[in-house]
Formats: sequence, structure tokens, C-alpha cells
Amino acid sequence: MRDDPPIPSTPRSIEAHGPGPGPETLRAAYLDLLKLSLCDLVGVSTQMVWQDDDGRPFSRELRDDEQRGWRVDGTDWPLNALTMVGLRRLDDLQACVSAIVRDEVEGDLIEAGAWRGGSSIFMRAVLNTLGADGRTVWVADSFQGFPEPQPGSEDSELDRQMSDIDYLAPALEDVRGYFARFGCERGVEFVPGFFEETMDGLRGRRWSLIRLDADGYAATRLALQTLYPGLSPGGYVVIDDYFHFQLPVCRRAVDDFRREHGIEDPIERIDWVGARWRKSSATPITGQAGQPAATSGANGRDRPAPRSAPRRTPERIPTDHELGLEYQLTELRERLATIEAERHPSP
Repeated sequence: MRDDPPIPSTPRSIEAHGPGPGPETLRAAYLDLLKLSLCDLVGVSTQMVWQDDDGRPFSRELRDDEQRGWRVDGTDWPLNALTMVGLRRLDDLQACVSAIVRDEVEGDLIEAGAWRGGSSIFMRAVLNTLGADGRTVWVADSFQGFPEPQPGSEDSELDRQMSDIDYLAPALEDVRGYFARFGCERGVEFVPGFFEETMDGLRGRRWSLIRLDADGYAATRLALQTLYPGLSPGGYVVIDDYFHFQLPVCRRAVDDFRREHGIEDPIERIDWVGARWRKSSATPITGQAGQPAATSGANGRDRPAPRSAPRRTPERIPTDHELGLEYQLTELRERLATIEAERHPSP
């Protein structure tokens, strides 16, 4: 078994570079401030989402620099941020996008598994600052959260845990609004639906960067099988949860795919969970990059329609204080019921 690369330990402060008179300093200042904004690190307080012992979500404030450091590393669920990946993975994503533009790597960029779209907003913004208007950012997500669990599948337990959490299911129209709010709506294509219904329509395209945050085995394998044949030499594959100890199926999907297709480009560690590799060879795998797909799904016809689902109205997430008060109220009611039963026993 190979040794994993060590976790990068370079300190990362929560601050932006100040603007200067030159275009490069202005660009750096804008992108730094954008990263802080997407991670909800520019205001007076920063809120996270936690779960109690029963799996019920609640919110609480990140109260000091150590806790706000969780947002740097992307280790918490943010209440109001538009991305979960944290500052370190956004820094690395900026470097990857800058490299493919600098090196003239052919192709569009895609994020498969986007949540609220923060990472895709950032990719679009980096491209805009570099004048790369000819590239499109594709945003593929169910926009319905996790699928219903399928008994016997490798992902059934993950889907069971996640499918009922409304927090993980932002609607497409909301995500579109986030892109517009940051002025990044142009040069973006949305691909709504579960991957088994939408990936086939993306075959035959050329990519310069593939960012996967699919969590499960089946979705990760399907996305790689569909998208990787179109990745240009010099392009990047970024896997958000490759080293995540609670999502071993994601890593297994990636390792199985690489082994089956003889991919030996080294995996580089981004942070505690993120990984990437850069494609060094033009040798094709199953399916020819840049060639039309063998099915009519490539042009969107004859594809199965995405499973429709009514838009879920996200439940308001209570704060930790509110949840504590609710628990106290429940205990008081139980005590009152006990006292009442003792005072008026059943005949």
C-alpha cells in the first residue's frame, strides 16, 4: 500500500491582499476578497451547521480564530457560505485555472457536484480576470440533494444519511441567482439532474479542468468514465473528497478507475481531503476525446428526462441556543406530565 502525501501545513491567514495601482495587484485583491466572501468570512460573525445526536441540524457561531480556521480548511458545514471547500482548496483551484489558461490547455471547465455553486462561481471569476471569455464553466448537479437510497448499493448508507437533509439540496433557481449576484452568470451552463440521467449528454466534449464532488462510488465512477476521455493533456482532475476518511467509497472509485485505465499521473494532495492530478498523456481511454458520442444523448435528444421532484422548501435551521431551549421545554413538559399523572392516578 502506497504512503499518502503529507497534509500541507503552510499557514493560511483569513485576509485578503490590499489593492494596488497595477492590474495584477487589483486582480489578486479581487480574487482574495471573493474567496473570503464565498466562504462567509467577511462579516462580523460566521455561522456553521452541526448535527445533534439524533442527526438534527442546528447552527452555531464560529467563536474564535481556531474555530474560524475550520473554514480555512473546509472542515465544517457553513450556514450561509456558497461553498464548503474552504480557502485552501479555493487557492489551489485558482492556481489550476490560471495554469490551464497560461499553458493554453484546450477545453471548458466542469464541476460535477456543485451544492450552492461557490467553486464554479470562483472558476468563472478567475477566467474572467484572465480574459478567457471563450471557455464555458459547466455546473452539473441534481439540485435536489442526494438520491433516494438503493438497497444493496455501495452508496446506500451515504444516501440514507444525506437524502433527507434539505440543507444539502439548494434549488437550481437559487444557485443561478448566486452566480448573478457576483456578476458571473455569463459563460456558464447548468446541467440539472442526477448523474445517471445527465452525464451521457456531456460525452464528446473537451475539458481542461474536471472538478468532482460526487461523494459516492457510483456517481464518481460515472463522472470519470464520462468526462475523463475528453480531458486535454495538461488538464486537471480535482477530487474534493479523495482523502476523506468518512467517504472511502469516493477514493475507491477513483483508484479503481485509474487502475483500470492505466493512469499513472501522480496524485497530489491539496489539503486534508482534496486531491488532484494533471494529465500528462494524450493516450485515450474508453471513448475518444473530442469525438461525437455513440448515443443520441450527446445532443440532448432521446435522453431520459431527469427525475422530477417537487422543490423542497428548506427548513429553517435552529441555532444551538434555540435547540437547547427546545430540549428544556420538552423536559419540562415530560416532568409536568409525570407530576400530573402522580396527582391524578388512573383508577
